[in-house]
Amino acid sequence: MNERELAQTWTALEPNPAQRRRIEARVREWLDAGQSSLAAEWLGLFKITPLAGLGYAAAATCLMLIATPLGWMTFAVL
Repeated sequence: MNERELAQTWTALEPNPAQRRRIEARVREWLDAGQSSLAAEWLGLFKITPLAGLGYAAAATCLMLIATPLGWMTFAVL
């Protein structure tokens, strides 16, 4: 690595004022976009989707119907 390459690498690590303002603006936009109220976050935790709930209930019912006789046979063999 020569002196010129070292200087180019160093300038990449130290942005000029215009680049720094642009970076700061993008970071602020990203932070502002990610912020939400605490109430909205709690409501998101309690959000229930009816179709997914019905699907989970159907899967649990099928599992109980299938697994119980298999469990009985397994314990009978042992």
